[in-house]
Amino acid sequence: MRVTVLILAALSPMLSACMSILPSPAPPLPLSGPIIYSCDNGAQLQVSFVENEARIAIVGGVSMTLPNTASAAAPVYSNGRYALSGRGENASWRTPGAAATACHGR
Repeated sequence: MRVTVLILAALSPMLSACMSILPSPAPPLPLSGPIIYSCDNGAQLQVSFVENEARIAIVGGVSMTLPNTASAAAPVYSNGRYALSGRGENASWRTPGAAATACHGR
């Protein structure tokens, strides 16, 4: 018993050092308020989902409100020029003349 306690006491600093190296999990998405999306093409969006709309502010660009043109289960918010597909942690962003790009919420 005494040997076990000594071994655990000796290993304790090493174990805590290993724990500090592990990456911490990403924080959960907010339950209310805006979600910040970072897109693979470099775009950053601040999006608030309000009822059947997505209120979008492009960081360094324009702001717009896009209505949901699809279903609540698989939303597509679009005004015919810009489109945001999905909601939550992952979404897809399309701008005029460009292919859709993956976006990740934080």
